[in-house]
Amino acid sequence: MLDTDQLRSFLAIVDTGSFTRAGERVNKTQSAVSMHIRRLEEQLGCALFVKQGRAARLTSEGERLIEFARRMMQVEAGAIAALSRKGLRGAVRLGIPDDYAEAFLADILTVFNRRHPLVQVSVVCENSVELGALVHAGATEIALVTDHEDLQGFELIREEPLVWVAAKRFKPHEGAPIPLALGSATWLWRKIIDDALRDRPEATHGLFFSKNYTAIGSVVRAGLAATVLPLGMVGDDLRILGAEEGLPSLPLTRMGLIFAPGPISQESKALAEAIRGALAAAAAHKEAQTLAKAIRGALAPVAAHKTA
Repeated sequence: MLDTDQLRSFLAIVDTGSFTRAGERVNKTQSAVSMHIRRLEEQLGCALFVKQGRAARLTSEGERLIEFARRMMQVEAGAIAALSRKGLRGAVRLGIPDDYAEAFLADILTVFNRRHPLVQVSVVCENSVELGALVHAGATEIALVTDHEDLQGFELIREEPLVWVAAKRFKPHEGAPIPLALGSATWLWRKIIDDALRDRPEATHGLFFSKNYTAIGSVVRAGLAATVLPLGMVGDDLRILGAEEGLPSLPLTRMGLIFAPGPISQESKALAEAIRGALAAAAAHKEAQTLAKAIRGALAPVAAHKTA
């Protein structure tokens, strides 16, 4: 039988990208997490990770173990929830803008459902201003939002710069203003964009406007226009634009949680923990990708020299 504590450490490394962060996730020392992995590898007879500096890369065997490990953890959580009074069984309403939902919702709900399989989650997708009003009125218990003026009780989770992005195949006409795909007038980043372009009105022109990020993303990925995103949400299919295209730098944006007034339910607390964990894992994964890309870029000239 595989030990679920060892599997929990294994999945923590998978989700966070390092043994150190995994220890913080499961409330164990790094050496204890390393011991868990060594015992798991001994039992399975194969290596699960290859160290890359401070990061850890999965082997092919490690990749195959992930699905089985997640199933076992979900079965364990389900049994605890069904047969003891420790498991949560209620419901919770989550507010999240659709751009954040596209980037993070699947990971958030995967983490949450694995731990609390009997809790019902209702998701409301609106912009951060509208979600702030819904949460303040108690219509939604918890929301992941962008910080803005008049927002009360904001818990910062992530702060990073906004950047201009476009599809890798996007090629603006030389000397022509860059077409933009933007959110509606109530979109928080719309004001930031307007302020940044105040001294360069000729640099861009609005081409497409929508309240729905799925629509904006489709236009951008088709190579028709550029938009803005937090740096950590830039996918592999997008590239960052900047001064070379005549675009100004953009300020930082702050992502975090707000809760409805009054006592916070156990379901909301558990969902908040899942959100924090999922966003931390996403940031760690992005950091590992950036590091790997930098290493490949540094090694490429060396490899070319040896070939020559």
